[in-house]
Amino acid sequence: MPIDSTSGYPATPDAVLALLTDEQFLRDRAAALGAQVQELTVTGRSTTTRLAAPTAGIPPVFARFVGSSVSVTEHSSWTLDGDGGHRSDLDVQAEVFGRVVQVTGERRLVPDGTGTRSTVTGEATVDAPLIGRQAEGAVRELVGVVLRREDELLRRRLG
Repeated sequence: MPIDSTSGYPATPDAVLALLTDEQFLRDRAAALGAQVQELTVTGRSTTTRLAAPTAGIPPVFARFVGSSVSVTEHSSWTLDGDGGHRSDLDVQAEVFGRVVQVTGERRLVPDGTGTRSTVTGEATVDAPLIGRQAEGAVRELVGVVLRREDELLRRRLG
């Protein structure tokens, strides 16, 4: 299921990246999502975050398959992009009853006038016969919620 999101920020790509790789920002992002940080590692421009993410709000058809939270692991490793920006592969995974839920793709921060344009493109996949496509749609909606809350937090921090 395709994911495609674009946001703009009133700061340079370097300033946006500094927040996206800041331990306190990542903890605040988890709190904004109602999630608990289980593990958080920041090494330069690379981050690994493992969260216990709440499942409240997921479609009822899937609620019986998950408990009140699910463990989600996100890896980011940012590199310089040739246009004065930065890029990172999307790598988000969860496991629910032995089935892999994965979001893969790319995130880019590019200069845009006096600010930054952030784009997230990717795919959601769920390894589950019969309900996989429907579950992928639900995952896509959840990714949208995460990106909107992150966007709100970035905007508050960047002014």
